[in-house]
Amino acid sequence: MPIAVTPSTAPTPLEGEQLDLETIEHLSRVARDESLLLARHYRNHAVVTGVDASTLMAIDSRLAWYAGDIQEAAQLLDTLGADNSTALAFVREEQEYRAAASGDWLIAAKAVYQRALTAKVLHDEQALGDKLFNYLLRLPDATVDRQIDLARDDPAWRAWLEMQVAYRLDQTRFTQWLNRNARLISHPPLPRHLLEWTQGPELNRVTIILPLDGNLAAAGEAVLAGAVEQLYSLYPNPAKRPKLHAVNSAQYPSARHAYQRAVQDQPDLILGPLTKAEVASLMELGPLPIPTVLLNQPEADTVDRQSNRMNFSLAPEDEALQIADIAFGRGCRNAIVIAAAGDRGGRLLKALEPRWTQLGGKIRGRLVVEQASEANEAMGALLGSGSSDARIRSVETAFDLPVDARGRGRSDFGCIFMLAPDPPTARAWRPLLVFHMSGESPVYATSSINDGVRNSRNSDLNGVLFVEVPAMLPPRISDRLSRLRALGQDALSLAQHWNQATITDDWIIRGHTGTLRRKQNGLIERASELATFDDAEVRYGALP
Repeated sequence: MPIAVTPSTAPTPLEGEQLDLETIEHLSRVARDESLLLARHYRNHAVVTGVDASTLMAIDSRLAWYAGDIQEAAQLLDTLGADNSTALAFVREEQEYRAAASGDWLIAAKAVYQRALTAKVLHDEQALGDKLFNYLLRLPDATVDRQIDLARDDPAWRAWLEMQVAYRLDQTRFTQWLNRNARLISHPPLPRHLLEWTQGPELNRVTIILPLDGNLAAAGEAVLAGAVEQLYSLYPNPAKRPKLHAVNSAQYPSARHAYQRAVQDQPDLILGPLTKAEVASLMELGPLPIPTVLLNQPEADTVDRQSNRMNFSLAPEDEALQIADIAFGRGCRNAIVIAAAGDRGGRLLKALEPRWTQLGGKIRGRLVVEQASEANEAMGALLGSGSSDARIRSVETAFDLPVDARGRGRSDFGCIFMLAPDPPTARAWRPLLVFHMSGESPVYATSSINDGVRNSRNSDLNGVLFVEVPAMLPPRISDRLSRLRALGQDALSLAQHWNQATITDDWIIRGHTGTLRRKQNGLIERASELATFDDAEVRYGALP
């Protein structure tokens, strides 16, 4: 029986050793898709068969990552890069991926930039430029400004950062930056879609279809207000500002009739309609005659690949995917999932669970709460404290004595996905999680737990991490309609970026609902900001 070599006793990497990438990737797939135990077995077998020390350290770093030991994984990677410069390309690519996974966009951007600077031959230089732009776009304005002040000795890096400032302002400022700095940026090159944005046709007329009467009037008016506000922000010069015309869908017998009325205006682009049923009705028509940003999305199995439309909505599925990514990037590998019965809960589960498994996470328990009155007992059973409390009560009954002890919950999970449908449900569930011995486990949620209204009861949600649209975060003053106003603002931005969005699936807009990109199937994906409750107030979530 060979003696297993553990990471702490592994040999030191030697300068010049070539990594066995095939073995590294094979063991990584085993760890992600099958089990860490099996991957470690194969790792020890590789030691016996003579794998080199650098490959072994790369494997150990990957296995530590999949085990959720973020710090150990990073230390092993740093050692590998320091001891063997031949492995630096692998090290920087890993550092980029892990930084992005944890939401540290600045570290990810710097890793890409260093890869482009130091590589002698780059076959994927354009892809690196696209990635660098994507990561920088995710940085807050204040971080970009800070990094510009620190980048005095690197003109190219400074130019990339200044480009972000110009790009976020308007086309005029970006074109001015491009004329001054294009020669500084070649390794990696600028994304091609940026030129498409500057050279695309001008918008002269936009028509928006919204319900401005009836039960949905408040929602329609909020979206319209956001669109008008963004129109004046993007086009401050009245001479160049597109005309915006609103069609009140409530005055027409169907969405198709309202759309036909909008087409008669001969606009360059149409925004709307707003409801899921209206959007589904239009999509049944096939290709649309005018470029259209539909303000909702149909069921996934009805989505097609029409190039003349986008589906932009506040769909909670995007947020479910994002909290899975964030939790995994922060080191959770085993999760408990709690959702409410019904359509929304089912949609969130359908989005989150496959993503979590794809990343390499395991779901250790799952609860769908059917009745609010059953939540306490059901959570006790799920989290393991219920049976333990029952045993304590049996002892008390048998000996007719009080037992000064609490039940012990299960310990096979590292985080909880609390997919509550609304703030009252979240405020009811969170104390139950604490009561059932899971108070120290990170809890992740969607924006459904925040209604934008100040409420002292939000203290029950202190520490819960959730993703939220920027329009709902401080210093902005938010309310229940803030998300819909943000939807209108970003719909107008998508109109301006239409040509750019249709030639790339990269992130291109840092908007009021989040960072946006158009996927190949026409759906707009949103990446929101990480937030938390602190002393009953919403705050930005900090990096781990």
